[in-house]
Amino acid sequence: MSKRLYTFMFTNSTNFQVHGGNFYSVSGDVNLGIRQQQLSVHGPARGNGLGSHRYAPYDAASRFAVSAPANQHPAPPHSATNMDGPRDSTVHITTPHAVMYNTGDTGIHILHRHAALEALYNSAESFPQPQCHPETRSQLLDRLWRRMLKPQNRVIWLHGPAGAGKSAIMHTLCQQLQDAGIFGGSFFFKRGHASRGNAAALFTTLAYQLALCDPVLKSPILETIERNPSLAGTSISSQLKELVVDPCLIASNPAPRILLVDGLDECDGTVAQQEVLRSICRIFCHHALPVKIIIASRPEPDIREIFEDPSFQGLQMTRMRRSFTDVKRFLRIEFSRIHQEHRHTMAHIPTPWPSEDDLATLVETSSGYFVYAATVIRFVDDKQFRPSEQLQIILNGNSNSGDSPFEALDQLYIQILSQVPTRSRALLLDILSVISTGWMLSTRHIEQLLDLKTGDVRLTLRKLHSVLTVDDSSPVTTSHASFVEFLMIESRSTEFYIGNAERRRRLGRSVLKILTCDERLPREDHVSWFVLAVLILNHVSTIFLGCLALFGSRLLRLWTHVQICSPLSPN
Repeated sequence: MSKRLYTFMFTNSTNFQVHGGNFYSVSGDVNLGIRQQQLSVHGPARGNGLGSHRYAPYDAASRFAVSAPANQHPAPPHSATNMDGPRDSTVHITTPHAVMYNTGDTGIHILHRHAALEALYNSAESFPQPQCHPETRSQLLDRLWRRMLKPQNRVIWLHGPAGAGKSAIMHTLCQQLQDAGIFGGSFFFKRGHASRGNAAALFTTLAYQLALCDPVLKSPILETIERNPSLAGTSISSQLKELVVDPCLIASNPAPRILLVDGLDECDGTVAQQEVLRSICRIFCHHALPVKIIIASRPEPDIREIFEDPSFQGLQMTRMRRSFTDVKRFLRIEFSRIHQEHRHTMAHIPTPWPSEDDLATLVETSSGYFVYAATVIRFVDDKQFRPSEQLQIILNGNSNSGDSPFEALDQLYIQILSQVPTRSRALLLDILSVISTGWMLSTRHIEQLLDLKTGDVRLTLRKLHSVLTVDDSSPVTTSHASFVEFLMIESRSTEFYIGNAERRRRLGRSVLKILTCDERLPREDHVSWFVLAVLILNHVSTIFLGCLALFGSRLLRLWTHVQICSPLSPN
């Protein structure tokens, strides 16, 4: 552990050396001065984030005197004669005229030790940082800025499906807020990470950054943690209140600050996610603070339920919508760059490259989100291969090399699907096989088709809201066209493959069964299922063609039943 060496000048003594940090209970006739040339650091120096090369807990130019009768020395809580002990140890030094006690670190050191520095937006671990590509996402960024500046908006939730580019938006916002002088701090969650994968260090990290960013908030924050260093180990709500909220309330005219929390859905455990949100909403919605907070996550039900709680006021939800225009612009700019940088292998390829038709195919497959487009660019930009051949691998949907162009994308989808409990996997695949047909069925119709109980579909798909749109009043749809493609290729989806013949045969039998119009269906669903049957015929496969005669007879029976249940008016 590093230690610091300070030289103190006493009235009648010289050349005393004290190892440690913060001092209190100074008594005796003492002139204490710390000059920059007398300050040295043993061990590796640690920066404080403000541009200096070492911590200096005291003003290097200060000089002050403390006087007291020499015979009135308070008893130290603990004495130690080992001057080379850990910096947290208490050191008792006695001179003919002074007694000093060293209690360890200053507040900034305590926060630094309990902060997850890897979670900062500009940490070395996040390099290269995801940023919005120039000329893209400008409308969304403008909308977020407008909402941030409205006094009534205290907590803003930016939500969107997996791969929508939320982290890139948040990194870009951090830099913009830093340039504008109103950045307060950031925390970027990362699933499974030792310090970024949980909320234990969330508010100590934000408080640490606030103390560094804002001189007005620095004193109350550091005084709080110095008085009670154990705060770093208390509950999430206690840390938020005492390290962030209370300092804001007692500080004199602190400047407006924005805090950013990205990837809350990647915090370990839904209980912790909800505790973080409830603590934030409960406090921020009932106090007029100079600090606002932006939270970005996938639209997971556990998170959405908190934001939709009517008891919390001042919440603003911002949805990341798909943008085919931005994706097309991104692809066009990146392909142009690749053509220039790979000039030796692309010299014979005319520009513009790729063709408008190929570009349109890629944009359509992206569904207006950047995760697919960025994956394509990374694969095509591989310096070991010809970009034109790499692009053809993607467009043709196969790879002779055996390496999947979409390995990173596949891992994302597998990680999302793996959240569904194992006991529900078989039912999940049956439901996904229905959704992938494009029949645009609601949760109720899927339950009727698969003979499930009411609510089974919503429960099974609860963890998949980042790739599916699930709403009782609307058809269940996929957020990404590439997700269906992934499910239909066994080498990519492995255990989540839904394209086998047996599963499709079972689906065909379910369709034929529902069209018998048995009595278990509510009467109002008979007509809607007749309409759906016509739509299903447009997607009929060879499996259904084998049963076409039976299908036709039952379709006629359904039509007869509809006529009986809903006779036409005389007009």
